[in-house]
Amino acid sequence: MSTIYIHWPYCLSKCYYCDFNSVVCNRNIDYLEYFELYKNVLNKFLEQFYNNEEITSIYFGGGTPSLIAPIFIDKLLNYIYNVFKVCSNVEITIEANPKTIAVNKAKQFKNYGINRISIGVQSIIDNDLKILGRIHNSYDAINCVYDMSSIFNNTSIDIIYNRPGQRLEDWIKELNEILLLPIQHISLYELIIEDNNYIKYLIDKGFIDAPNSSSSFFEETIKTAESNGFEMYEISNYVKSDTLLYSRHNLSYWNYDRYYGVGAGAHSRVSINNNIYSIEQVNNINDWLLWAQNPKFNCVLLSNDDVYKEQLIMGLRTKFGIDINNLNKNVIKKYKLFDKIEVLKQHSYVITSQKTSRRHSKSSQDIDINGYLILTYEGMLKLNMIVEYLT
Repeated sequence: MSTIYIHWPYCLSKCYYCDFNSVVCNRNIDYLEYFELYKNVLNKFLEQFYNNEEITSIYFGGGTPSLIAPIFIDKLLNYIYNVFKVCSNVEITIEANPKTIAVNKAKQFKNYGINRISIGVQSIIDNDLKILGRIHNSYDAINCVYDMSSIFNNTSIDIIYNRPGQRLEDWIKELNEILLLPIQHISLYELIIEDNNYIKYLIDKGFIDAPNSSSSFFEETIKTAESNGFEMYEISNYVKSDTLLYSRHNLSYWNYDRYYGVGAGAHSRVSINNNIYSIEQVNNINDWLLWAQNPKFNCVLLSNDDVYKEQLIMGLRTKFGIDINNLNKNVIKKYKLFDKIEVLKQHSYVITSQKTSRRHSKSSQDIDINGYLILTYEGMLKLNMIVEYLT
């Protein structure tokens, strides 16, 4: 199984917290020309790495892909269906900004194959939306969610919490309101202050307060989501319990599946002859437009140690954990994984189980290589520490 990620780099404005590879659109877009460039890159993947595996999801991210003209979506999806083996129930997602998606355009997207939408709401507090540099207000956001949920059966939203100056009690009140919206999935991201974004400048200059440093926001977020019928299945992602419409695309990353990324700065993880490679495309958007005319991949071979570390970093984020059987046996021995698991179990940070019996191992000798390594709630709070310990 593999997935395809399509990166659209353009936005109407740059949000103050954004660290993604995106720019304000300053050109007239020739969508037919762009289609040819994206097709060139996908063709290169077909030539070098594709092995007739099924494509289980296609994801249009950004940037702001809801700015894209529907003709681009139509032509690119038709091309993908013609040259890749796409599974019959493929998940096809598009990210949207509430200010850049209207009902008629959304209906066109759906007619061309989009069956899931992810809306960048981020907050329903107007002042906080201004602090984040968003171009919409709470009225725009809420109306957009209701409009999109009337079109798509699978609607997700993104929310940022622990915002500058935000009090925990205010966040819990806001989250309770958000979870009443007609959605099947929600991504709840704690604000991360990066060195090169504008919100750090505002904090450093004292114009706004820094986020709270305690873990109480994360802990109370889980409790509030679960009390409203949303189940945490990854450290930042929740699914409505009566639908279980997980983000199939994101699960493919966390499960360490292969994926083909297309667009400026897009990452890919591909394999050939039992070797796994990482590929990052040209980051600068103008340079990418030239590169994509005749693309040549810079492939980095991942060592067994690299793969092991990535599997831990990704897999331990989820409630499903890591299938120990998928880890390299020599690397397991090198890092003394079983002994370390026993130490973590003594602190109630992990469990080991099997999908069928859920039997817990009692010692390093008893750990079944076919078992799953899963973080407990306490372990989730110390995810980074645990990954560092295991590597």
